Amino acid sequence: MELVDAAAVAPGQIVDAVVGEQDLVVWRSAAGEACVMEARCPHEWSHLGAEGVVDGDEIVCTAHFWRFDGDGTGTKVNVKGRRDAKADIAVFECRENAGRIEAWLAPPEPPAP
Repeated sequence: MELVDAAAVAPGQIVDAVVGEQDLVVWRSAAGEACVMEARCPHEWSHLGAEGVVDGDEIVCTAHFWRFDGDGTGTKVNVKGRRDAKADIAVFECRENAGRIEAWLAPPEPPAP
């Protein structure tokens, strides 16, 4: 599914994308690698499009400084520099095609019986 114009997402930049009921962010690492992930930080639901910044190859939620890499692994760096594991975030497989960033968005889970 096409999400955004690839030229609209420069290295270090975050762009919001809404597909149906899915609230997403599309961002690029400092090296230019595109990533599509859930827009809401799992900690306190802050929107990464508004409260996120890119730091190298991670997106950081500035509300409480949780960090997420391109695979969705969540961590927080403590005051002594140690990385503590935090909740992960959903990341969707993406590619650049014909000047657009596209992502494979899994269908929503059916409701529990």
